[in-house]
Amino acid sequence: MERGGNCMNGRLFWGFILILLGVGLLLDQTGYINFGDIISLYWPCILILIGIFGLFDRKSSKVWNSVLVIFGVLMQMRRLDYIDVDIFRLLFPIILIVVGISIIFNYGVKKNNNFADSEKRGRSNISMEDTVDLFVIFSAIDTLNQSQTFKGGKISAIFGGIDLDLRKAKLNNNEAFMDVTALFGGVDILVPDDWRVEMMGTPILGGWDNNTKPNLDPNAPVLKIRGTPIFGGIEVK
Repeated sequence: MERGGNCMNGRLFWGFILILLGVGLLLDQTGYINFGDIISLYWPCILILIGIFGLFDRKSSKVWNSVLVIFGVLMQMRRLDYIDVDIFRLLFPIILIVVGISIIFNYGVKKNNNFADSEKRGRSNISMEDTVDLFVIFSAIDTLNQSQTFKGGKISAIFGGIDLDLRKAKLNNNEAFMDVTALFGGVDILVPDDWRVEMMGTPILGGWDNNTKPNLDPNAPVLKIRGTPIFGGIEVK
């Protein structure tokens, strides 16, 4: 099922890319824009998008997708004259740094047998803690919290992904607060249908989506989320 989902996401991604290219060429042919100049200036964005898409694909290499994103960002900054350096001379040091970070954190993950290993084995991580404090880098966490007095907490995903299922949890005094950060990563939060979710935050080349059902009940449990997606995404559903 997961393989089919990844395949479908890949088709959607490349489908949108082809549509954008087609629209750009059409507008160029009709004289509205100079598509060649736009591509010449912003082509590194394609590398960034490919890398970000790869980071959300759990079967894809987080290391090389991270390198691709960093290289694309630096190349785009060079094209916009924000920096004046030879990007290709920086590529090898960047690869060494990213691979080194990956080795360090992957070693810690295997040594401590944490959530990421459990996720790879397909097991659910069930917690009854009243607060969450989840952090991943170059890895993934899939956890289920069933606290009956949930108070919120903090979530940070850096070049990785976090799935938090709260559908069997209950809020302490009908209210909780969560601080969520997604840096080149993604966070998905599942909540019960009777909760009301209030989201705030500042997306920086990223985005957050509140896909929960509208709840106008003034006495409904309220989960407040402050999101900071940076080249990443946060979704509540």
